[in-house]
Amino acid sequence: MKFHVVHLLCCALVGCTGCAVERIDQIIAEHGVTYWDSSTGETSAALDTSTSTTTSTNGTSGEDNNTSTSVDPMTGSEGQGSETGVSSSSGTGNPAPVCGDGVVEGDEACDDGNDTPDDGCQKCMTDSIVFVSSEIYKGFALGGLYGADQRCRSLAAKANLPRFETFRAWLSTSKMPVAERLIHSWGRYKLVNGLVIAANWEALTTALLQNPIMVDEMSQTRDYGAWTGTLASGDAVPGSSFCGDWDDNSGKTIFGAAGLTKNVDATWSFFDDVECGTDLHIYCVEQ
Repeated sequence: MKFHVVHLLCCALVGCTGCAVERIDQIIAEHGVTYWDSSTGETSAALDTSTSTTTSTNGTSGEDNNTSTSVDPMTGSEGQGSETGVSSSSGTGNPAPVCGDGVVEGDEACDDGNDTPDDGCQKCMTDSIVFVSSEIYKGFALGGLYGADQRCRSLAAKANLPRFETFRAWLSTSKMPVAERLIHSWGRYKLVNGLVIAANWEALTTALLQNPIMVDEMSQTRDYGAWTGTLASGDAVPGSSFCGDWDDNSGKTIFGAAGLTKNVDATWSFFDDVECGTDLHIYCVEQ
């Protein structure tokens, strides 16, 4: 509408007497009235009384401007808009822990700020899963340490356990004790069902277990023996033959060290020597 139309509107609302520019401004602010300048004929930007951002159009060229303005209905002031129309926002919650920043926070068990393998931090992980295998094996037919580790990984994968490829057997040989081939984790060791076994590596190897390692990868109970060749400290059992390092078909009549899955004292890892032709489980530990 023309400017004089707005003037008539004002007069109609409040009477011709005392109709002032301030009242016109108020009507425009309340109703977003678009007007044309009769002297130039150019279109002016619509005055938007909402808080959303608008894009103005140049009446001469027809091109959209990259920026826009909005009018605060309370103050009447204009603000500059962004090209994309995306506004920044801030959350009210606490930031999540950042693994690798060197700061232990949230549920992190450790954060040493590096990716050095086998240093115990395990990428800030809180827990390491431990299970006893659902399958049983003859001591001389495990395929050595490599074969035993692969059996643990295969079982973990079938059970859809996270990081299944990292599992290793709690198994020592005459030249390689568990303490040298497994990560000494700073985090907790727990069963598949969530029960905690030990607070960390030190607790695992020096104190009573909080719960026995008698739950397999499918969370089923296995109350039997397990091949280990290992003391609860992680050291190899002195004088053991390790069933020909767990890979010797001629070792059917020799012996290997084993533990009892139902126990929480040191005998969980070593209870007695057992003939290598016996079928026993193995313990598997996430790294």
